[in-house]
Amino acid sequence: MQNTKVAMLGKLDTKFKAPFEDDTWDIWTLNYHKNEDMIPRYTEWFDIHTKNPNPKATITRADYPFEEATKMLGGNYFNNTVAYMIAYAIIKGYKEIALYGMRFDSNDEKRKQEYHNVRELIFFAKAKGVMVTAPEDYVMIKPYQPYGI
Repeated sequence: MQNTKVAMLGKLDTKFKAPFEDDTWDIWTLNYHKNEDMIPRYTEWFDIHTKNPNPKATITRADYPFEEATKMLGGNYFNNTVAYMIAYAIIKGYKEIALYGMRFDSNDEKRKQEYHNVRELIFFAKAKGVMVTAPEDYVMIKPYQPYGI
């Protein structure tokens, strides 16, 4: 039986606080990490780049269900691997997603766009009944200041 919880790892060091010792959690990571050999375990390694994918990758462009993910969202609303990972978790039926080691809070315009894309997918997942948390990087799911209050 497949686990219903997945911890997704970004590149920041808070990824090491993921529940590696708890086998009820699948662990997904992505692309290249400066310290990837220190990750205790992973269930899937995503690298859907077209050039020089990480040889450890278990989910590549050839494996990813792009058509199904695009259909689920009603269009190609993806600009980074984490957004694709969240969509994949929804497709696979996960009930809980925890984000570790990612923040996207840079002044760089590309990172800002990635941040907003990941937030869109977070709230899409929540609308589908998936619990999404970011235990160490709360900025990913921090609510906005309500308008008019």
